[in-house]
Amino acid sequence: MSSVEENMRLMQTLDDAWNAQDWATFEKRHAKDVDVFWPAQADPTHGRHSHKDEAIAFFKIFPDNKVGNRPYKIFFGQGDYTCSVAEFTGTFKGPMTTPDGKVIPPTGKSFKVEFCTVAHWKNGEIVEEKLFYDKIALMQQIGLM
Repeated sequence: MSSVEENMRLMQTLDDAWNAQDWATFEKRHAKDVDVFWPAQADPTHGRHSHKDEAIAFFKIFPDNKVGNRPYKIFFGQGDYTCSVAEFTGTFKGPMTTPDGKVIPPTGKSFKVEFCTVAHWKNGEIVEEKLFYDKIALMQQIGLM
């Protein structure tokens, strides 16, 4: 079992990897069978490869997106869990496909919302990740609402 301090270090390097699009490190931080819960997503994303694929797709829509993790706004750990709150920013520059297949062209508008990650760690990997952000505010800021 990793210590709280080690899990916190790994979490910060996970967000560093996200920001750098370092997919090898990103995958290392997630267990093979990780479940990732996103706002308004009916079912979790299952598996590290599926999560990496959705991350890459997210960068195609918001290529300049960043998680402000140095420093986080709030960051703590307890037991096998870490919780981080960061400023999340990006610009809608690539087409977005809705779940029903509709393609929304980019608006060129930017977003800035708080982003919270609650991660459950086992042996240095995330086994369950819950992601929270104000999806309505994000949609409003990029001009979709």
